[in-house]
Amino acid sequence: MSNIIKILLLLVGAVLIALIVRTVVASISHPAAQAVSTVKIRVSAADLPQGLLLRDDDLAWKDVPAGNVPAAAIVANAPNAIELKGALLRHAAAAGTVLGPDDVILPSAPGFLAATLKPDMRAVSVAIDDVSGNAGLIQPGDYVDLLLTQQMDHRTDSPDLAVSSETVVERVRVLAVGSELSRPKTSDAPDANNRARTVTLEVTPHMAEVVSVAARLGSLSFALRSFAKASREADAASAVPASGPLQARPVWAGDISSAVRELPAPHAARAAQGAPVAVAPTPKSVVIYRGSERSDNLGGGS
Repeated sequence: MSNIIKILLLLVGAVLIALIVRTVVASISHPAAQAVSTVKIRVSAADLPQGLLLRDDDLAWKDVPAGNVPAAAIVANAPNAIELKGALLRHAAAAGTVLGPDDVILPSAPGFLAATLKPDMRAVSVAIDDVSGNAGLIQPGDYVDLLLTQQMDHRTDSPDLAVSSETVVERVRVLAVGSELSRPKTSDAPDANNRARTVTLEVTPHMAEVVSVAARLGSLSFALRSFAKASREADAASAVPASGPLQARPVWAGDISSAVRELPAPHAARAAQGAPVAVAPTPKSVVIYRGSERSDNLGGGS
């Protein structure tokens, strides 16, 4: 039995040695495959509609093998890579679609402003200052409301009605700030927006007339709308002049300031100063002689 056990042990040892040798030889003859080199290309981060002005959140990077890059793809850190932020999307794109130069219209392209307009819409420019333009924080692609503030003190004697403010246009898209048609790329760009003196809006033909008249009536300012509550792809029907039976009433000076409300009304002030009192006319007297008798009749009666 001892010889049989020795023989079995030798066989097992030989098998183990053979397996080890085979593994070593295989590893030498078949080196491990090298890691595949990848690059990042630009793709759409979500389903995007045609005519959208692209923002950071609309774009993403996707890793693909370096040898399998689509011909028109924009590769990260490539010397000739174009910037898609602020460009206009030519067609709808599903999430993950590779985006290239042929898929967009760049802000530097001729006719870019006209291309950004939806059908039957117009572009109208509004003068702004640092305050009315939200301190330069409004940028192309944002949605805003347009507020009209008027000084009424030269039209009314009532302190309550000395100043009014109202929304004249709601939910309109900003096309350009100054001459900038795209969002800033560097930290210096907000300073350029601060220096801008006009904002160009996308409006309907009627809204363009409303804005032109409002600019003559008083000062205009912008209220920036939240993207969380309004669709980025608001159609022409959603951008409307704030007029009609559902329009909110204007806000007057007396609605805001209790000091203005406590001022005396103009007619009360005049009464306190003392209005002229009407004086009754002196009755006329008539002297009547009847023979030697004389009588006085007041008021002209006989």
